[in-house]
Amino acid sequence: MDALQIVSLALDVLLIVAAVIAYLARPQIGGALAKGLLIGVMVLGLAHLIETIMFVVLQINDDLNEVIHRLLVAAGFIFVIWGFTKMREALKW
Repeated sequence: MDALQIVSLALDVLLIVAAVIAYLARPQIGGALAKGLLIGVMVLGLAHLIETIMFVVLQINDDLNEVIHRLLVAAGFIFVIWGFTKMREALKW
């Protein structure tokens, strides 16, 4: 691995740590909200690590790698939105 790949990997790990911190900092509402946010932030955090692995280890071409990465990020946002929707439902009077 060259220096930029090492920096990229370190930033990928940092994003996963940030995802865990974001989950731990959430309001303490459980159930579907917690599941949606947990899955969402973990997918968002892991998407970049998966992209790096696909590029460096699996040698997947750039275009396919970018499409897969964007699909993972979209899936992460879908779970986050689902979690926020559940939060809104739980907070309705």
